[in-house]
Amino acid sequence: MARFIGAYMSSHAPQIILQPRVSEEYVAQLARVHGALMELGDRIRRRNIDSLVVFGSDHMETFFLDNYPQLLLFTGERSSAKFGDKEVEIANNVELATHLLYSLLDQGFDVCFSQEMRLDHPFASPLYWVLKTAGNVKVIPFHVNSNVSPRVSPKRCYQLGREVRRAIESFNGNSRVAVYGTGGLSHYPGTPLYGKVDVDADQYITAKIVEGRGSELANLTSKWLDDTGNFELRTWIAALGAVGDVRGEILVYERAYHIGYCVAAVEAV
Repeated sequence: MARFIGAYMSSHAPQIILQPRVSEEYVAQLARVHGALMELGDRIRRRNIDSLVVFGSDHMETFFLDNYPQLLLFTGERSSAKFGDKEVEIANNVELATHLLYSLLDQGFDVCFSQEMRLDHPFASPLYWVLKTAGNVKVIPFHVNSNVSPRVSPKRCYQLGREVRRAIESFNGNSRVAVYGTGGLSHYPGTPLYGKVDVDADQYITAKIVEGRGSELANLTSKWLDDTGNFELRTWIAALGAVGDVRGEILVYERAYHIGYCVAAVEAV
């Protein structure tokens, strides 16, 4: 049977891949974020992870209001994630993705699926760096709506992650699988609060991860996530649902001018 290895989490701001030279300090902050993301890739390679389920949230670039899903799993063979002049090619583990889809449906999660989709910066920004060092790993993109109301509740995201792990561990094969949540931390894009970073909220989140109390983040309200600029934490909560209450590690936290950049790891075995 497949083996679940752990959970990784990181920011996905487009600046990670666009690399604007806002200031020398900001360039140095991005360099540290890039280094942490490539460290995640190294860990994936060293732990022989062959498949990565990536929870990301579309920003109305892949989907629009004519048909916007709450949860959607990519089950096609290949896709690409592009932002600006950078593009990341992705090969899917189709058999595992299909198994996840059917297993989640059996467990009461009404997950949509697509065999053709072009991914945006929630996947492109972090994976551009992670895949540089991760080796030959397949990526299963999983959209979790964090941006367009009504949105998936934090508690439901945690339940989703838990069921994803159960589905992984029931998969017939020798795959070594991890999950990855992308987004956050605190930021307020497209609002008058852009530039505010709620460091206290970010520290509350990272402390829960380090202490192995990630399940407590499932009790946060959607209002709290919005008020603190952590609306994208839903993808992290899904990843934490998969790994459970295991002590984690913060590889980097940078309070930049517009966001709290963070990269974290919680390894189950």
